[in-house]
Amino acid sequence: MKYVLSTFIILVAVTAAFSQTTKYKDTSEVPRISLADAKKAWDDKTAIFIDARPAEAYKDGHVKGSTNIPYGSTDDFDKVPKGKTIIVYCS
Repeated sequence: MKYVLSTFIILVAVTAAFSQTTKYKDTSEVPRISLADAKKAWDDKTAIFIDARPAEAYKDGHVKGSTNIPYGSTDDFDKVPKGKTIIVYCS
């Protein structure tokens, strides 16, 4: 199954791979990024995509090159490279 990136909600959750972290009261405080800016950061290799959906949904289809770290997981952060903007998406 092929997904179009624009169908995903794209959130910038953390920047520079944990060098700066912020706790948010709720999702309304989480910074948003436009599809165009997300694509530019991806193309410039300054960002990575994290798919926050369950592994089963990721297996059914995902953004090519994204890393699956399901929401609530605490074991997979070693998959995140340092020095990149992290763009988290789900659907």
